[in-house]
Amino acid sequence: MTNPRERSVWLRVMASCLAATLVLGGCSSGAAPPPLTEVEGAPADQNIGERLFVETRFAEYFAANMTDINAPLAVGDPVVGTVQNVYTQQPMPGPFAGESINCRSCHFVVEFEGVPNAGNRTYADFTTRSPLPLPMGGFTNTPRNAMQMVNSLEPHSGPTLLHFDGQFTTPQDLVEQTLTGRNFGWGPDQYQQALAHIGAVIRGDNGNNTPAAEYGCNLPYATIFLGTAANIPKDCLLPASERLDVSTATDQEILDEIAQLIAQYMYGLLFKQDELGRYYASPYDVFIRINHLPQQPRAGETDQQYDQDLYQQLLALSNPIWVDGTYGKFKYHAQPFQFGPTEFAGLKIFLASASGATDGSQHAGNCAACHVAPNFTDFRFHNTGVSQEEYDAANGQGAFMALPIPNLATRSQNYDAYLPITATHPNATERFRHQAVAGSPQYADLGLWNVYLNPDIPNPQANLATVVCANSQNCAVDQGLATTIAQFKTPTLRDLEDSAPYFHNGSKLTFTDVVMFYINSSQLARQGQLRNAPPEFQGMSISQADVAALTAFLASLTEDYDDT
Repeated sequence: MTNPRERSVWLRVMASCLAATLVLGGCSSGAAPPPLTEVEGAPADQNIGERLFVETRFAEYFAANMTDINAPLAVGDPVVGTVQNVYTQQPMPGPFAGESINCRSCHFVVEFEGVPNAGNRTYADFTTRSPLPLPMGGFTNTPRNAMQMVNSLEPHSGPTLLHFDGQFTTPQDLVEQTLTGRNFGWGPDQYQQALAHIGAVIRGDNGNNTPAAEYGCNLPYATIFLGTAANIPKDCLLPASERLDVSTATDQEILDEIAQLIAQYMYGLLFKQDELGRYYASPYDVFIRINHLPQQPRAGETDQQYDQDLYQQLLALSNPIWVDGTYGKFKYHAQPFQFGPTEFAGLKIFLASASGATDGSQHAGNCAACHVAPNFTDFRFHNTGVSQEEYDAANGQGAFMALPIPNLATRSQNYDAYLPITATHPNATERFRHQAVAGSPQYADLGLWNVYLNPDIPNPQANLATVVCANSQNCAVDQGLATTIAQFKTPTLRDLEDSAPYFHNGSKLTFTDVVMFYINSSQLARQGQLRNAPPEFQGMSISQADVAALTAFLASLTEDYDDT
């Protein structure tokens, strides 16, 4: 079990079948899943954290245009007036129009529920790269689209590394750098200004604003943080260890408090699990349970060993019980709640690994080498070829293979020429964390390469070293820097439908697009034409004949996520 606070908001009890699941690993074969009983609501720190997550007054735009901390803006930031959607090709009305940017401006949940080509989100956006409040350093958009957040802090073996290129090791660090960084409109030399403004918002808040009204805890932040007033509701009453007197606290201490509370909110963003941490809400999860297949690794079993065991049991399953309409239906998705022969075939392809693959005929995706069940991510980094595809589309086939990329010594001696903008290096070109641009071949996106061994980003280095150097041979030259070229963090595949478009650049719109990409990218790897090709592609051998089954399986991982 994890920290109770981390799991309490989403903890479910499988009431009517719990005894059977403990003994048999599932309910009786023909029975529908049991009713689910929700445990008591989120603790106070998560409730307050959500209010801070949607707080629109921390941004530079608000600081520059406000007349009073508690007064609405005369004119809202245009960046939140509309929301870009690659599926509609038309901007949608922004849920925070008239205000300024907040965390929820890119990490949506139910704001577009029922809107065609939008719908619920798993704390992701709808576009290729998220917009910035102010053009900065030649950027009008972030280098990434908004990575879905649900399950990003799910406990797992190995270090915690957050964002597509792993620059954060804790949610607190992520929050503090986001609230005081360019995603909120603050320049690299404006940290102290951002800090002072955020402190002023917390000290001066009167509790009469949109987040307070919509998300509860509608008292001034100063009152809530202090936690001693008699009128604080139980679900907003912080434990003594988390309280802060903002009248005497420094601005940095206030920011630390905000980061701690938003972090607790993030810990609660989980896909539905029972009290033993077993997923149950997708058709795939129901199929696993009703067929008495293992739902999670046994004690002492690694995720990889679990996947291998599951695959062997699937091969031996002679009469599968299919999930059909009798097992439930989706509330937020038009697709049927099903897991049948096509999904089953896709699952086996997903888990299978090819031996000596030279073409795509072996019906082996080796997908679980990175998307390890039951979380369907290894929380690590891989180069699947997305950056190469983007770069070659802008600069010609084979251009990425020929792109000059400096070694560690050259990069270290010329920080501004290659690495991302920081307070220490505000004039850096950030050329290798930039989307590819036709006619400007200096721009490419090398992902983890920008963070690993970067002296301006010290916090994640110890964690990254354990990942990059897991195979000691990787680190024989330049501590493994070249092995990080174009690597990005593996996203979870759970409820993938609600985090489209896919990959760090939002370049793929459908499951079919994603599978076809892997067919093409793995073929390039076999031909020696994929730079820094991942070793996992050696076990991938799929063709167009496998597309329908794999996409059906991916759809079976969908659940009705709505953050309640």
